[in-house]
Amino acid sequence: MSVERVDSDIRTTDRAEHVGPTRPHKFERSARFARIKQSLFDEPIHLCPERALLITDYFRRHDNRKLPMPVRKARALRYLLENKSARIFPDELIVGNVGRHRKSAIIQPELAGVFVSQELFWIDRRKTTFFKISWPDRLRLALKVLPYWLGRNMIVRAFWPDVKNLARYTLEQLGSGYYLINEVAGIGHFLPNYEKIIQLGVQGYLDQMRDLRGDLYDAARIACKGVLAFADRLANEADAQAREESDPARADELREIARICSRVPRRPAKTFHEAVQSLWLSHLAVCLEGMNSAVSFGRVDQFLYPYYARDLAEGRITPERAREILLCFSAKSTEHVFLVSEQTSKFHGGFLVVQAAIVGGMDRQGLDAVNDLTYIFLDVMEESGLRDPNYQARLHKDSPPEYVRRAVDVARCGNGVPALFSDEAAIDALTRHGYPLEEAREYGVVGCVELAIPGKSFLSTDAALINLPLCLILALNQGRRLGRKKQVGPITPPPAELTDMDLIWAAFETQVDHMVKRFVADIQVIEKGNARFHPTPFSSMLVDGCLESGRDVTTGGAVYNGSGIQGVGVADVADSLAALDRVVFKKQKYSLAQVLEAVQRDFKDHEKMRAELMSAPKFGNDHEIPDAYALRVVQLFHKSLSRFANTRGGPYVPGFYSSTSHVAFGLKTGALPSGRKAKMPLAASMGPCNGSDRLGPTALLNSVARVDSGLAPNGYALNLRFDPSSLAGDRGLDTLRALVQGFFQSGGMEMQFNVISPEVLQEARDKPGTHPGLVVRVAGYCAYFDDLPIEVKDEVIARTRLKI
Repeated sequence: MSVERVDSDIRTTDRAEHVGPTRPHKFERSARFARIKQSLFDEPIHLCPERALLITDYFRRHDNRKLPMPVRKARALRYLLENKSARIFPDELIVGNVGRHRKSAIIQPELAGVFVSQELFWIDRRKTTFFKISWPDRLRLALKVLPYWLGRNMIVRAFWPDVKNLARYTLEQLGSGYYLINEVAGIGHFLPNYEKIIQLGVQGYLDQMRDLRGDLYDAARIACKGVLAFADRLANEADAQAREESDPARADELREIARICSRVPRRPAKTFHEAVQSLWLSHLAVCLEGMNSAVSFGRVDQFLYPYYARDLAEGRITPERAREILLCFSAKSTEHVFLVSEQTSKFHGGFLVVQAAIVGGMDRQGLDAVNDLTYIFLDVMEESGLRDPNYQARLHKDSPPEYVRRAVDVARCGNGVPALFSDEAAIDALTRHGYPLEEAREYGVVGCVELAIPGKSFLSTDAALINLPLCLILALNQGRRLGRKKQVGPITPPPAELTDMDLIWAAFETQVDHMVKRFVADIQVIEKGNARFHPTPFSSMLVDGCLESGRDVTTGGAVYNGSGIQGVGVADVADSLAALDRVVFKKQKYSLAQVLEAVQRDFKDHEKMRAELMSAPKFGNDHEIPDAYALRVVQLFHKSLSRFANTRGGPYVPGFYSSTSHVAFGLKTGALPSGRKAKMPLAASMGPCNGSDRLGPTALLNSVARVDSGLAPNGYALNLRFDPSSLAGDRGLDTLRALVQGFFQSGGMEMQFNVISPEVLQEARDKPGTHPGLVVRVAGYCAYFDDLPIEVKDEVIARTRLKI
């Protein structure tokens, strides 16, 4: 389907026409945004029953089971959007509430939301990720929602009637620690074509579907009507508030909001304010339709730039006003979170939603694409200090020096953004996996660090995470965990027959291949369940290929399909192999059996052996042996996944970021031959184990650069923690910029910074509430420090403090 203009004179090609951006002057901080930000901090997150009650009411009272599932789901979305609350909060310029409250956790009971039912009555007293909810709302959920979906939710439907397999899967997901399948919660982690809907408007899509027949087209038309109904209701609410508003300036703003919402997303946007509002309402509908997890915005400075440039040229906007609109947009993105159980929050801590938005980089022709709006977005990142959007910046060898310096300057401010990406590494990873060069140059980022083609790909980029160190333990103990009798993996040689590193590696390869095969069997049940029971027609309309083929994204309708699988604990495996290489085989200080006995006992009465294992070379110190093992682990995981295709016809590809699963998996993993003790966190993402990098940031970056980033088409995260004093002044900025550019020139893909004094972190840990706006980089995403589980807080504090 081609992009056609309807009544807008803004073209896609306008994005590349601006040359030679000028740095806007430094702005005064926005008083409006300060008030909005304070109101967000002052309000607790509510467990909002609105979506769950309306969706349940639709399926109880109005559903026609004879209709195709896409149509039934579209009718449910329209019912939700026609009946949900339409609220406009004080000061805001971008409107549209996801939940009933300004800060809401929404519930998808038809997916995995029903499985927090056992926590409903004490969810406000959970240790982490607790929610405020009234007792009448709890009772409504308990009596009306949960009983209906208990046997109808997607997990049960996906496995039914294989009850035995369902029970096995559920128990393993709750407790085994081998892998966690995130896709069970439904669709998420993709990049809709927001650029196209801003250009065409919903009516443009409806016009193009006018003569098309089929379930997807019928469903998309129904869903579009719901989106337009909600926009009209917001326009009416703005008009009503304007009539009651005593402040003339705010009344004018509300009347303008009413005008904008009556126009977009129905029609093509004509102004910058309209474009941003259209973006938000389209995004809101996608998040309400499916799983509101890491649905991301893409290259925002590129597709919003034509509207800003035209408004600026015609005197309708100032840089200050554009910045304020974007600050309001940023605030909206933090108003919703998705609901997870307390157990799952250990894997994904911090009320994460992780809606990525990226700026800078090159265009399809390989030319620099930085524009004036890019710099305004960097100013927004500096001022915002919110957990979302997950802002990022693309750099390449021809990026303007002023832009590179500004991006690095903002990154050292302590807000955790932007994460920095190397275009050369990211594009190389994509082209090596079959993407055309021009498409790869247009890459955006999903969620934490996952690479994707905006508007053309459905890659389910956070489909699952796999615990690689447990595979090593299985390899060293004939497919069993130490001290346990259950046969988990295939029987590999006993320790006495593992007489060199090649044999250990062969056993490890066998166990990884088996675990991946086992995982694939489980996730494909979930994939088929999503396709059968949870199509998402509005989201599908916003992904190229679906309307052309008449297929939903869950059935492979996108141009590019795939699933991103995260390998967790690369450094732990590398350090363990390096320790066995050095201590057992090169120095012959201990036998493998002796090491395994000590590991099983968590090194009790074996402190001397542990000290020798700990003193072996570790990843993160520019040492060839552990660095080489890390590369081999990445190569093996890539090779093992590449044997399979998902049910949408796309590949399983590796990524190496961990959310907070490195802490949760660590709690389920015993001691390791590296000297790591039981239950300690695993290494975060692509970084070294905490405290193992002893030679400073250059050595750490050299180690990571040795790992071929081209084998991580789903991206990787590298967290670096600096003391603010070491990055102060022009010297600190120049040194940090040199580190970034040197790492990228060596083949590194991504890096992100926590620049916070240890005293502040410790006080925030010991006295929750003393630093309510403290944002930290966790593992590819930002979170408020107060919202993290205590184990994750301790892990962030324990990360090596780097000085330059």
